[in-house]
Amino acid sequence: MPALPPVKYDNFKNGLITEGAVSRQYFPDDALQESLNVHFDRLGCATLRLGTTLLGNQLTGNILGLYEFRDSGSGSNNQIIAVNGTIAYYLSGSTWTSTRTGLTSGSNAEFTTFVDQVFMVNGTEATALWDGAPATAWSTGGNASSAPTGKYIENFRSRVWISGNTTNPDRLYYSSNPSSAAVITWDTGSTGQWIDISPSDGENITGMKRSKTFLLVFKPNHIYRVASITTTEPDPVVDVGTRSHRSIVATKDGIYFHHSSGFYKYTNDGVARDLSLPISDIVKNITLANYTKVTGWTDGDHVYWAVGNVTISGVTYTNLVVRYTISSETWTHYSYPQQYLALSNYNDSTTLFQLVGDDNGNVLKVNVGVTDNSTQVSYSLITKPFTIDGLDSTRKTVSKLLFLHEGGNGSKVQYQVEGDPRSDWSKTLGQLSDVDTLFTSAGIKGRRIRFRISGSSLGEAFSFFGIEILGGTNELLTFT
Repeated sequence: MPALPPVKYDNFKNGLITEGAVSRQYFPDDALQESLNVHFDRLGCATLRLGTTLLGNQLTGNILGLYEFRDSGSGSNNQIIAVNGTIAYYLSGSTWTSTRTGLTSGSNAEFTTFVDQVFMVNGTEATALWDGAPATAWSTGGNASSAPTGKYIENFRSRVWISGNTTNPDRLYYSSNPSSAAVITWDTGSTGQWIDISPSDGENITGMKRSKTFLLVFKPNHIYRVASITTTEPDPVVDVGTRSHRSIVATKDGIYFHHSSGFYKYTNDGVARDLSLPISDIVKNITLANYTKVTGWTDGDHVYWAVGNVTISGVTYTNLVVRYTISSETWTHYSYPQQYLALSNYNDSTTLFQLVGDDNGNVLKVNVGVTDNSTQVSYSLITKPFTIDGLDSTRKTVSKLLFLHEGGNGSKVQYQVEGDPRSDWSKTLGQLSDVDTLFTSAGIKGRRIRFRISGSSLGEAFSFFGIEILGGTNELLTFT
């Protein structure tokens, strides 16, 4: 039988492309079919992600809102706010301390900062504001007096905008411009300060986000653009929208959001581009129950979305987060102990962090530490099925191969050949050592062979660079 020539697969610059996104004949060598809890920021290789670290004490149940208020004056009243149960808290030292009580349990809270006050809405209670001083109570008077209730709030063109009112779910309310004394007023009457966004079209407003030139108003399947209180497009400019306000993420190059058909990027030219073909298996299996819970955030060059549990061909990914890298246009995916429901920036005066709030009362700093709040980080990488010699018509017998890596000691190496069920990884090659692991008597036989590396870490760095096929034979099969 002819000898296999040496073959090297040592570049994963295309990141994650799920199995169903591309036919096996055209699946690129430089991508992985699973990249759980690794990223590709070090170009060409897969590296274990960092963990999460608890901020403050653990609360109970869903974190319903997170927000960082920045005091533009002295800065002495900078606050990080978390809403949990029926209480809004601020972080005092390392303890979450009550600042507003009597809220409706289960109602998400949203915030914006305007005229050096933080405004809060939750769809049920009256709009309220706070100056961040611990000794000062939240107030429904002053600049919040006569403001409508609503689910969503934003500031744009020197006004505060509120939408998601229960009585008028298509109505977009706006405040006056601030006076010289930083006073704003509201008029919610029949001829007041509001705009109806395509009323009674079968959809209600589900979110808002300001862009460079427009206030974008989202419905489940449309985006409307508002330029000012007198300039509003009567028809949607984009025929995709979102069911989750928290999936809308403003970044350095556009507005990103989740729609039932995928993850999109909106730019000021009025075009929304679907970015998610490489992870189409994930997109198709996000549950309808999680559409309204999809939560997104950015750390500059990456956009993350928490999408809940996702099951693909019998394999369940728990509390899945998908991550898109803006600069390289690549995807990967993470799994965490809890589902993330809320997000915020956080500046502790020393370091800038991204915060998430989960469904177990935790507010967590993301990409900080080496465990997920003391839970080890597990990882799994699956390659494409390699034909090695470029032919589907030959059966390969691989005897010697080298796995190129740093760290990952004890990681399990498994393989599948054509015909094996997707979830069956019972064929085991062995374990990785500390650096670059050689297997000299592998005995792998198959027309198409794919590999899986899996393990867990409590702190050890792990990077995977590729595979070298160093020894083996092939034989031409007879098909009948």
